[in-house]
Amino acid sequence: MHWLTEPFQTEFMQRAFVAAIIIGVVAPVVGTWVVLRRMANLGDAMSHGTLAGVGLAYAAGINVLFGAMGAGLLIAVLLLTFSSNRRLGQETVITVLGTAFFALGVVVISRLDTGVELTHFLFGRVLTVTWGDIWLNLGLGGGAVLVVLALFGELRLATFDHVQAEQVGVRVELVQAVLVLLLAVVVVISLRAVGTVMSVTMLVTPAATARLLARTLRQMTVLGVVFGVTEGVGGLMLSYHLEAAPGATIGLLSAAVFAVVFAITLPRRMPHHHRPLG
Repeated sequence: MHWLTEPFQTEFMQRAFVAAIIIGVVAPVVGTWVVLRRMANLGDAMSHGTLAGVGLAYAAGINVLFGAMGAGLLIAVLLLTFSSNRRLGQETVITVLGTAFFALGVVVISRLDTGVELTHFLFGRVLTVTWGDIWLNLGLGGGAVLVVLALFGELRLATFDHVQAEQVGVRVELVQAVLVLLLAVVVVISLRAVGTVMSVTMLVTPAATARLLARTLRQMTVLGVVFGVTEGVGGLMLSYHLEAAPGATIGLLSAAVFAVVFAITLPRRMPHHHRPLG
């Protein structure tokens, strides 16, 4: 029991614990739709691209979370603007925007003469999590979850039956735009604890693990949250005892859980056992 409670004796670890729970809940709720719509590449581009906003905000002396959110919103607007060009595939636009914003972030941070390391933003630094960050994350994360709950039916139709969704009046492009914005929110709330790079891990891996077990959308969402919270808190505890980077440890634990579940469920996922999620 001491092994479990020891990491949370200090206030900075208590703040990190709360931050990990928030991420563990919000990221899989949004990640469920990212996995089902095969948008993991967009999540990856968003997580890298927000580094530009982080660098510019840090240089300006304002909260980096606001910078990350601004970059995420800008990426979302540009994506929706350029993806309408039929000569360019959406994946091409996503890759160009993600790498361009990431490169800008690296250049800006490398020019800062403050001793700040790029790895702090890429992989997180729990020592920098403040109660102000946590309250902001709670507000953004709570809003994201409420949006998903409010649009659950529209998201389901737009994901599984694009044609019927349009026939019954669902604005599919608007649903897509909202999901892109929710991706930005997840990256922002993950920034301090796990960093921009590892945020995509929390977004995709718990939801992907849940997909292997769930038979309904609600099951997938709930299981994703269970995996997300468990892996976030568990990775944080392991990083403390191993004296390792928290973001990377959480990422490794998430990947390990996915591998185990994948192996266990392999017989059930043989062709004659497969049933579509609905």
